Amino acid sequence: MSKLNKWYKLDNAAKLFPPTTTLYDPKIFRFSCLLKENVDKECLEKSVNKTLDDFPIFKSILKKGLFWYYLEETNIKARVREEKTNPCESLNTPLLFEVTYYKNKINLEVYHALSDGAGCTSFFENLIFNYLKIKHKLKDNTILTTSSNYEKETDSFSKYYNPSNKYKGKKKENAYQLKGKWYPKGKLKIITGSTSTSKMKDIAKKYNTTITGLLISLVIKSMEDILSVKEKKKPISITVPIDLRKYFKSKTVRNFFNVTNITYKFTKSNTTLEEIVEEVNKKLKESLTKESISANMTNLIRLEHFFIIRLVPLFIKNKVMKYTYKLTRKKQTMGLSNVGKITLPLSCRSYIDKFIVMNSTDVLELCIISYEDEISMSFSSHFINSELEKNFFRLLKEYNLNITIYSNEIEGDD
Repeated sequence: MSKLNKWYKLDNAAKLFPPTTTLYDPKIFRFSCLLKENVDKECLEKSVNKTLDDFPIFKSILKKGLFWYYLEETNIKARVREEKTNPCESLNTPLLFEVTYYKNKINLEVYHALSDGAGCTSFFENLIFNYLKIKHKLKDNTILTTSSNYEKETDSFSKYYNPSNKYKGKKKENAYQLKGKWYPKGKLKIITGSTSTSKMKDIAKKYNTTITGLLISLVIKSMEDILSVKEKKKPISITVPIDLRKYFKSKTVRNFFNVTNITYKFTKSNTTLEEIVEEVNKKLKESLTKESISANMTNLIRLEHFFIIRLVPLFIKNKVMKYTYKLTRKKQTMGLSNVGKITLPLSCRSYIDKFIVMNSTDVLELCIISYEDEISMSFSSHFINSELEKNFFRLLKEYNLNITIYSNEIEGDD
C-alpha cells in the first residue's frame, strides 16, 4: 500500500487567494538578495534543497477539493533557473515557490496561499545563509531557525480562534481609486529607492512616529497634487498588513496576518506632513491594540466555522469570495507592506549588497525591507504613469537623503 501524502487545510488568509488570482494580480511576492559577486547556480540548488529540509511545508502543491482548496506534500524537485520573466509574473513550477537568479541576484518568489511576508523572510534568510556557507565554506554554525517543523506548519488562525471575541467595526466609506493607463498583459513596473535606515529613523523620530507611519504619511502627501478637488472628497485608504506573530505566540511560516486600512481625507489645500502624520499615528494606535486585532481576527474566521458554510461547494464559495473581494477593494486605494529587517550572521556581511521585496498587485503597492543600514522601498504598479512614485521620492529628497533609484524595463516603455 502506498503512503498517503501529508496534506494541510488552507489557513484563513490563504483561502482568499486562489479564487481571486488573476493575470493582473497572480498573488505572488518576491524577495531579492543582491550579492557582491555573480551567483553560482550549483551552490544555489544545493542551498535550496538544504533549506527545504528545515521548511518541509514549502514542498507543497495546491489541490482543489469539493469544499475547499488544500495543500498537499509532493516529491516534485525544486529547480533553480535563470530569471527570464518580469517580477511577480508567474511561477514556472507546480510548487508554490520558485528560486531564480540573474548575475549577482537571487530571487525567491512565493504564491501567497503558501506563506506571508514574515514566513518568507525566515525562509529567505535561511536560503541566503545556506548559499553563502556552501559557496564560501563559512565555518559559521549559527542556527537561524529554532522552531520545529510542527511549529512552522501550524495554522495559527485556527489555534487562536476565540469565538467570544466580538467586535463591530465602523462602516467604511468607499475610498479613492487610482486611475491611469495600464501596461498590457499584467506587466508590473517596479520602482525601487534605497537609502539609510538610520537616517529614515531620525526623520520618523522628528515626527514622533515609526518608519511605517512616516512612509504611510509620505504616500498620502504624495497624492495631494495628483487629486482633483472632486477626488479629494473621497478618503485615501492605505491597506497595511499586521504580522499577528507579534501579538500571539506563533512561529508558523504559513499566513498569519491581518490588515488594517489607514484612511485620510484632505479637508484643505497645502496640508502639512505634520498634520497627516498626526492623523496616521492616531489611526495606527487604534488599529494595533491587541483587543481590536483579536476581535478582527475572530470576525474573519467566524464564517468558516459555521456548519452550513462548510457544506457549500467550492465553486459557489469561489463566486462569493470574488464578489466580497471586489467590495473590499472599493474600500482601498493601495497597499503598503513593511516586512521589516533581514537578520543574518556577521559572517555574511561582506558578501551582500542589499535586499529588496516587492508584491504583485491589482493597482499599486509599496513594499519595504531593510538590511544593515539600508532600507529599500519598492513600488509595484500596472500604471504607465508614475507621478505618485516621483512625488514620494522627491519628498524624501527634501530631507537631504542620498537615495539610489532604479526601475525594471518594460517593452514599449518610454
